[in-house]
Amino acid sequence: MDADARSDGTMWDRRFGEAIYAYGKEPNAWLKQQIEPPIDYGNNLALFPADGEGRNAVWAASLGWNAEVFDLSSEGNKKCQQLAKERGVIVKYEIADLVEKAFDEPKYNLLACSWFHTPSAIRKKHLPRMLHCLTPGGSFIMEGYHTSQMPLTSGGPKSLELLFDLDELLEELCGPLAPNMKVVHASVDSTNLDESELHRGHARVVRLHLIRDV
Repeated sequence: MDADARSDGTMWDRRFGEAIYAYGKEPNAWLKQQIEPPIDYGNNLALFPADGEGRNAVWAASLGWNAEVFDLSSEGNKKCQQLAKERGVIVKYEIADLVEKAFDEPKYNLLACSWFHTPSAIRKKHLPRMLHCLTPGGSFIMEGYHTSQMPLTSGGPKSLELLFDLDELLEELCGPLAPNMKVVHASVDSTNLDESELHRGHARVVRLHLIRDV
């Protein structure tokens, strides 16, 4: 998602209620580059927060991950299930708000999201809290718009509060509210997006790959 979270999901239901897939049917390029077919973790569970119409989760399921989504949008769930049926996979989808969702049990081997932009007060508290659902050795992978995206027209919220500063984000995700995390990759990159009309063109992004320490 590339706007502030709405607790009732109304805005996202409107966006995802159209026949066309708002962000396309293919996975985010950064997630696709970083996520590999699962090794024998046991349950091979992967969680995709705010995955909207499920393009990333459905793709991961096609690799063999047991993919789950939580998102605010019931229309997103419908589109996700439609796409999963097209691709011959199963994706579990929960209508849930980041602020209210529990992450107490470390059961996911993979936690991955793209364009999950929230107000800074929510991000600072709840993104680090979310990492506690990772098993030791599990990966957190994300891509989001950097603060330097503001003047560009390739998507993203037009509010600095909703954009990511890399140093600040790392302090939060590796800070006292998070479990012990090891940085595999952390960068601010220029890229050319081609996901849909909403995400197309030159963009400035933050890319992360963290692993929960054993």
